[in-house]
Amino acid sequence: KQTPTYDVIARINGSVYPDEWIIRGNHHDAWVNGADDPVSGMVAVLEEARAFSELLKQGWKPKRTIIFCAWDGEEQGLLGSTEWAEDHAAELTQKAVAYINSDSTGKGTLGMSGSHTLEHFMNDVARAIPDPKGKGTAWEAVRATREKAAATEDAKRELRERGDLRIGALGSGSDYTAFIDHLGIASLNLGFGGEGGGGIYHSIYDSFTWYTRFSDGDFTHTRALAQAAGTATLRLADADILPFEFTNLADTIDNYVEDVARLAAVSKPSLAIDMQPLRNAASKLRRNADAYDRALRATALSGKKLDDVKTLNRLLYQSERKLLAEAGLPRRDWFKHQIYAPGFYTGYGVKTLPSIRESIEQRDWSEAEKQIKLVAETLEKFATEIDKATDLIKGK
Repeated sequence: KQTPTYDVIARINGSVYPDEWIIRGNHHDAWVNGADDPVSGMVAVLEEARAFSELLKQGWKPKRTIIFCAWDGEEQGLLGSTEWAEDHAAELTQKAVAYINSDSTGKGTLGMSGSHTLEHFMNDVARAIPDPKGKGTAWEAVRATREKAAATEDAKRELRERGDLRIGALGSGSDYTAFIDHLGIASLNLGFGGEGGGGIYHSIYDSFTWYTRFSDGDFTHTRALAQAAGTATLRLADADILPFEFTNLADTIDNYVEDVARLAAVSKPSLAIDMQPLRNAASKLRRNADAYDRALRATALSGKKLDDVKTLNRLLYQSERKLLAEAGLPRRDWFKHQIYAPGFYTGYGVKTLPSIRESIEQRDWSEAEKQIKLVAETLEKFATEIDKATDLIKGK
């Protein structure tokens, strides 16, 4: 039968840029008791909202509008968030700066996935959050866990030498899906975990008794999620220049390009697929990302005030939209993002450069070559947007 679903939406209007929106969400519906999924994440959102209300009472006002969302119908197919995003698509396309999602949280370290334009930003946030176990910062705890699990010397070396920890790519399975895959809104998915034991997912045993006995019994990790997502929301809402950064994205896309090139070589060693358009576009992205980074650093060091910050910020948060293709992915046009998508056959699991990767996996070589050109064109468009931001900083 059909039955209503109920999204609960709360808004704090921005004082300087009311038409730039930071959206924070978690679903509130559960299959059964739902203590872990979704209540542990939902109470973090409620605590963040309570903290923001205390700031408002003290006279603080965010520069940008903050929208808190409690989604319904997530378990039946992301219904509440998807219908809301589709219904408000035109306005969201114009105004949404970023969407920050959680789903559940528990014992362990901070999980960070999302748009790689926000990778550097999220690393900075993690460095500011205390580790729930008292072992330095949340960032240091994640790095220590990854070093312990690293299987190769190269992986260990990268953890020691790379300035930022890599964040994961988003597939599907939670309420960020419509925002990033369909509308091209930069998104993050956050939550602590890895030490809860599991075994209760989507069952009647996902109860308050289980959660307090075997997961985050003293709620220190729940508090840490509120701190992490709340800090990310606050920093995005009040940033003078939005903290989008492109060198990490360029580095990540370089890895994705080489990954699909290796996949093609293994899948059809007798047929050389021309990856050069993709490599050329990735190189242009890397050059433009470096140029933007240098220009922004030079401006910061000089103390010079930018003439048109609002236009710069709009270029920055609209940049993710340039990674969409209006025609969508082959055989599923609702999914428009060309860098991330859930796999056609993998459920929640992400496929990066999905149209290229899946055409290679299906050994459809003509489609693979077509998609290589299309993705290369998408990266070129994205690189051009970064160039516009660089020129604006330089006053051109």
